[in-house]
Amino acid sequence: MSAAIRARWIKRYKAIPCSTLLIENSYLGGLAGWQGCLFTGPSWRMKGNDIVRRLLKDVERLQIKVQQRRVTRIALRGETKEVFTSDGEVFRSLAVIIATGIKVLVNERDYLGRGLEMTSMGYEFIVAHLKKLLRKRWEPRLVIVGSPKLQNLIPLIHELNTAQSPLFFVMEGEGEGGEGVVPGRVERYWGDGYLQGVTLHTSKGLLNISCAGTLLDFNSYELCPTSRIEMENEKLSSPFIRVDQDMQTSIPGILAAGDVTIGGYNSFSRAVAQGMTAGLSAYRYVYGRKFGFEPPLFAYRPKDFLLSSHFQELPPLDEGLRPKALVKGEEIKASLGESWTWLIDRLHGHLSIREIAEEMGAEPENLKDALRWLVEKKMITFHIEVDL
Repeated sequence: MSAAIRARWIKRYKAIPCSTLLIENSYLGGLAGWQGCLFTGPSWRMKGNDIVRRLLKDVERLQIKVQQRRVTRIALRGETKEVFTSDGEVFRSLAVIIATGIKVLVNERDYLGRGLEMTSMGYEFIVAHLKKLLRKRWEPRLVIVGSPKLQNLIPLIHELNTAQSPLFFVMEGEGEGGEGVVPGRVERYWGDGYLQGVTLHTSKGLLNISCAGTLLDFNSYELCPTSRIEMENEKLSSPFIRVDQDMQTSIPGILAAGDVTIGGYNSFSRAVAQGMTAGLSAYRYVYGRKFGFEPPLFAYRPKDFLLSSHFQELPPLDEGLRPKALVKGEEIKASLGESWTWLIDRLHGHLSIREIAEEMGAEPENLKDALRWLVEKKMITFHIEVDL
């Protein structure tokens, strides 16, 4: 959310907004929105839900489109990136930010504390929590889910399973599995108010496993992320993604932010800060492809040059640019007035400034003045024609 907000909204006197799409497989906010999540310091604390609520307010206010889907791969078509989802949809853009965290989340949040347990709070806590958990007899079974690093915990779980509960191990991500370990991916958790089972996606298809509870070995994901997205014809560093100080990967226009990136300490502040940096860097990349030079991101990265009395923040508008509305037509009508109502239906990103002027018999410079006004109000952006 932090990345999407900053790509869409640039804190600058005048700026051309960026059309932004946020694709999320689960709930917006990820772990920050989970029950009991707190961000703390020695003398303060903030609820994760409060932070998520504030970010959601910006997502809604800026009318950032949200699609609930799972991204499976990204393909490069020249400068265009094609983002594929598991249900067959394809989205095209100039830049993509990978902010998947360390695992693909589904609906874990619905059953946290209601049959779904986690390893967290440190290694001594993990041992103590497992001792308590495994004293109980779990029928029909206890399901343990983790990344390939789940192997680190399996011997301890068997040792502490004094109640001799039937166990079922699920290894998500790339791995062979092993004795008593099934490679697969959790599609969803289910139950009537309390967890009763897990649906897995395996090499043999969907598999429903009934259970009395699930232990999510979150520590294993922190060691080996499983939220990998296939890159067609390219390779990102693995298991974590390597980025530079601008959150740019080795592939131009592919950025990454948050826990999925290599190095640093996993934290709320890191996620928000890297998201903001990735959003601004994606904006800079897209702007450069559209207008041929770097945007003046004043207050974020000032430029060292001599100002002239005629300096303008907005670049010259080439007549080949394709204006695209980012807000509802009523807002544009209220801003421009009744005489420009005809323009609203043509701000869909498919017609160029030249084509709109010719179709409506409008004076190109008058049209550009109206478009500049809408840009200043952050109501429109510009697309460009790209070769696929």
